[in-house]
Amino acid sequence: MRRVLDTAVRADPYPLWNGIREHGPVWLDGGVVVFSSHAHCAEVLRSPAAHAVAPPAGCPVPHGRTPLPDAGRLPDAPGVREASALARRVLTPEVLAGVEEFLRGRVDDLLDSVAARGRLEAVTDLAYPLPVAAICRLFGLPRTEETRLHRLVMPLSRMWEPHPAVDGTEAPGGAEQRRAQAALDGYVAELVERRGDDVGQGLLAPVLASLPPGRPTARQVWELFRELLVSGHESTAALLSNTVMALLRAPHVLDAVRREPGYAEQVVEEVLRADPPFQLLQRRAAEDLDVCGVRVPAGTTMLLLLAAAHRDPGLRPAADVFAPGSGADGGHLAFGLGDRFCPGAPLARLAGRLVCVRFAQRVAAPRFATGTPSYRPNVALRGLRALWVDADGFSGRDLPWDRPLPPPRTSLSLSEGRAS
Repeated sequence: MRRVLDTAVRADPYPLWNGIREHGPVWLDGGVVVFSSHAHCAEVLRSPAAHAVAPPAGCPVPHGRTPLPDAGRLPDAPGVREASALARRVLTPEVLAGVEEFLRGRVDDLLDSVAARGRLEAVTDLAYPLPVAAICRLFGLPRTEETRLHRLVMPLSRMWEPHPAVDGTEAPGGAEQRRAQAALDGYVAELVERRGDDVGQGLLAPVLASLPPGRPTARQVWELFRELLVSGHESTAALLSNTVMALLRAPHVLDAVRREPGYAEQVVEEVLRADPPFQLLQRRAAEDLDVCGVRVPAGTTMLLLLAAAHRDPGLRPAADVFAPGSGADGGHLAFGLGDRFCPGAPLARLAGRLVCVRFAQRVAAPRFATGTPSYRPNVALRGLRALWVDADGFSGRDLPWDRPLPPPRTSLSLSEGRAS
């Protein structure tokens, strides 16, 4: 299991994940169990007694099984359930339609900005700007805040690292994470103090104003903002860059999106299954659990290897093959399950679909510009560091988003990689 911490496997961790899954549940020293089948991971995610414990960013946590508080239950991650419930109320079809209109313009702006260069760095030029822009638009924060927020949450991408559970050490970058967490706490406290639940011209303003008595408090509104920012910014950026890479590695899929833009929805779901941003999650048993016949004592740390579960051969034949539209019994677990289902899932899916469609439509003959794409060192929240793409040119932004396009005159080239 310690191999999962090795940055050398980050470019292609799937043989390692598959090998762990083949061994079934694995118990580590200190009361840690590793689940890697789809059935085990789904069972834990559905259980209300499997709590997502989120320590302060970068702080060491007790290794393995821990004594329970006097109340007999472990505290769940603060604000996650509350944020998920609020997101279901406010991310209405009308709000999402407004986000889509906004993001369409922003995607075209970003592609226009690199068209003259003839080369795209998919991570910095496209993937990272979109999630924070959407969140700021929802909550009425000015565009000038986007860069500040991006820099603020970047260090927090390692707060989910499994080092404490795997070898009892603190995750790398702890001091930087603590500074970032303190800065974010201060930022959110300022929003609560200065703006309350007023989101100004944000897309959520009309929805919040129309809610019946019992409307969310200022703290709840800005806790939703925090949750979307912390959990959604880096993971959505990873989804977007992974989607671009999937299109480069599978030119037939790229052609299919050009012919039928609606196919992008299936492409994004397959990226979430085959190459998910969150490769693993951690849960803590608040009481004795039975996980598909495996007894898990209260206080046990559970590592859920989602990336292994998604390639479980029990889901479908050839689970290692990237094949949008093939389906998978039970579905992927990229956004969790139950009442802690990721509140930003609709936004992430929307951004992924728009990037998939517009990249296919506007980037002519895209191909890898360099060798193997580079990855960040993160284990749990895995994402590309850089993905350079060369192209023969960029089409204009006046192309209709929903109009099928004919195949390109020259075949698209695949200069690197294999199907995920």
